[in-house]
Amino acid sequence: MTTLSKNHTMSKFFAKLLLRLFILLLLFSLTPFFIGQGLDGRLHHIFINLPNKWALIFPAILFLSFLTLLIITLRTKYKYTDINWMFVLNSTILVVYLVLVYVRILPLVFH
Repeated sequence: MTTLSKNHTMSKFFAKLLLRLFILLLLFSLTPFFIGQGLDGRLHHIFINLPNKWALIFPAILFLSFLTLLIITLRTKYKYTDINWMFVLNSTILVVYLVLVYVRILPLVFH
């Protein structure tokens, strides 16, 4: 029987925690579409104007790196501590970014 280090146990715990938090955050973002209540009328006046198209590159890189690390982490079943910590760091940044985006968008939808 091999004993795992405390660092490995913590990285595995935080990786699983942040994966579940990310899934809950995605489900939370879909609630306005499940609620309905005339949401189509509320979304007609919302437009996204990005003066710099490069602003979309960095969130795309963040999300693609999240998917890559997620696939590697799940394929190896949380075996490698370094990949777990990279996944935790990437997930934390992505969750914070999504919360900031939702905070800006939700008042526009539910005004």
